[in-house]
Amino acid sequence: MKNWDVVILGAGAIGLSLAIRLRDEHRSVLIVERHQPAGEATYAAGGMIANYDPHTPPALQPFADASAALYPDFIRELEAEAGDSADLRDAGAVATFAPRVTPTRAGVRLLTADDLHRLEPALRLEASAWFLPELSVDPRGLGRVLTKTCKKRAVDFATGTEALEVLTAGGCAVGVRTSHASYHASAVVNCAGAWAAKIAPLIIPTRPVKGQMVCIVPQSSAANAAPIIRHVVRTPDVYIIPRSDGRILLGATVEEAGFDKRTDPQTVQRLYKAAVNVAPILASTRIHDAWAGLRPGSPDNLPILGETSIPGYFAATGHFRDGIMLAPATANAMARLITGSQPQVDLTPFSPGRFN
Repeated sequence: MKNWDVVILGAGAIGLSLAIRLRDEHRSVLIVERHQPAGEATYAAGGMIANYDPHTPPALQPFADASAALYPDFIRELEAEAGDSADLRDAGAVATFAPRVTPTRAGVRLLTADDLHRLEPALRLEASAWFLPELSVDPRGLGRVLTKTCKKRAVDFATGTEALEVLTAGGCAVGVRTSHASYHASAVVNCAGAWAAKIAPLIIPTRPVKGQMVCIVPQSSAANAAPIIRHVVRTPDVYIIPRSDGRILLGATVEEAGFDKRTDPQTVQRLYKAAVNVAPILASTRIHDAWAGLRPGSPDNLPILGETSIPGYFAATGHFRDGIMLAPATANAMARLITGSQPQVDLTPFSPGRFN
C-alpha cells in the first residue's frame, strides 16, 4: 500500500501551489480532486491581484501585499517549467472608490481628467479615479501552468473522486477516505474551497459564495487591432478585466446561493450594460461566454490557514475572493508549517482554532 508524505484535498490554485512548494521540500504529494485540476473556483475567477482594494480586511492586508510581491517570480518559475503562459499583466488598474478612501500607499495616485484620458481614453467615469499599481493574471492560464508543473515534479493525482473523511489513528491524521478509495499520508491538507466543510470529521466553516462572470470579445478580430481596454477597471457596478488575447472579462456578482452555479441572463445583461456605461466603446463587442464560480467564504471573511485540532490535519481554504492573489504566499507559509519550519508571515489571525 502506497503512502505519501502529504495528501492535499483540492486541486485549485491553492492546492496546486502548495503541492509545488512541498515538492521543493522533497515531500511526496498526492492531490485528491473531485473534478479536474483547476476546474472550479480557479477556472471561474477574474484573476485580479487586487492588493490595493480598500475592502481588504486590515488583518489580511500584510499577507495580501506579501503575496502580490511574490507574483512576478512565481509566474516566471511556473511558465519556465511548464512551457506555457499564465498571461500575467502589469498595466495596473483604474479604480473608483468611495470618498472616504484616500490614496496613501506607494504607487497609488489620483488621476486628473487628462491622466485618465491618456491611460484609458475609452472610459467615461462619473466619479474620481485612482491608478493602482496592481497585477492581473489569467486564472485558466495559471491553472494550466500549475498543473503542468505539478506533473513535471511528480505530484500524484487522484481525480474524479470526492474526499469524504480524514482518517485518524491515535488521534492524528493518517490519510483520507474518498468516494472511491482510501489514501494514506503523514499529513492531510484541506484545500477544498467551498466544499471544505463537507469533509468529516471536523467542520471547517466555509460556504459557497457565487460569482457570475461574462466574457466579451471585439466584433473585429484583426490581429493588429489596438486593445480596447488596457487596464483593469474597477467600479462599484462592474469590473472590467482585459486579457492579452483580446478577450475582456466582466464581473462579478457576490451571491449567497448555495452550490447553484447557474448563470442568470438578466445578470449577464446587467454586467454588460454596466461595462458599456463605463466604456461606451464596449457596445461594439459581443458576449462570448458567461459562467459562475463558487468562492469559499468564511464566517469572518478571512482565510482559514493552519493546523486543526487534529494533529497532522491542516486547513488552507476560505480565501473568498482572493484565492488567486493569495496562492503564492499561502503555499509558502503552509509548506513551511507542514514541514516543521516557522512561516515567514504570522498565521495567527487565520487559525482554524478561532472558530472553536
